[in-house]
Amino acid sequence: MELIQQLKEFYLKLHLEVKSLQALRFARRLVYAWAFINYGILATKAAYFYSSSAYIPAKDFDSLNLLEKSLNLLHWGPFADAYPVFLTLTLVVTAIAFFEKAPRTSAAVVYFLMMNLDNKAYVTLDGGNNLMHLVTFYLIFINTKETQSAFSITLTNLAALMIKIQVTLVYATAGLLKVMGPLWNKGVALYYTMGVSEYGNHGIFNTLSNYPLLLAAMTLGTVLFQISLPYLIWQRNWRPYIVLMGTVLHLSISLVMGLFMFGFAMCVSYFFFYEDEEKGLFGSLLKKVRA
Repeated sequence: MELIQQLKEFYLKLHLEVKSLQALRFARRLVYAWAFINYGILATKAAYFYSSSAYIPAKDFDSLNLLEKSLNLLHWGPFADAYPVFLTLTLVVTAIAFFEKAPRTSAAVVYFLMMNLDNKAYVTLDGGNNLMHLVTFYLIFINTKETQSAFSITLTNLAALMIKIQVTLVYATAGLLKVMGPLWNKGVALYYTMGVSEYGNHGIFNTLSNYPLLLAAMTLGTVLFQISLPYLIWQRNWRPYIVLMGTVLHLSISLVMGLFMFGFAMCVSYFFFYEDEEKGLFGSLLKKVRA
């Protein structure tokens, strides 16, 4: 019932005010912080991922349509080795966007640069990259100024809602696929995943393998969390606990499996659900940032 009430309130205020303006600003800054760190890390091995001599197969640029070409410029001969320019611009523009300078324009430029870089190194992408692509696209339509037109307010509210829906769809899809996966519903998926040398930590794996019931509980708990989040994260009373559980889950994935930027991206997405009037851990954090 609370979700229905929230949707009703959202509809009534759709064109009147931007919902949770300060929280939205904070969440947007976290997205740009993620982008700056991500491409800053990749810049240290840029030639390996982006150069014309990289091991990643090049796309047939001539076979792409006009829109695809605009987002795959690093596959075009004249731009084949222009990746240092794209990386430099990405770091500069994300820094500008972080400080809320020309928010919609900077979001569009960040999206353009991000897509060109990631489409060049497409084999390295994970779910976190894909989610940040979508979030950054929606940021193009978000304006967090105190005073703006009714159309701008409506566009901002709808874009913020689409980000939230996208996040819940990610978890709903992941949860349902895990429910149908035999290794997950038998409680042994984490055992096999952590046993893979490329993703697991041998010390942690050897320790946890001595506690099969704990591993089974962690596996089934992950499934339960993912199928519960799409509903519970909309509930104000449940939201802090869901966010805490998700943060612990993704920090564990980051530290144990080495998927740091993926875990960071998923944690960033939670902040789009936060509301200005909420209290607790995230309320205190937002107040400190605003101060």
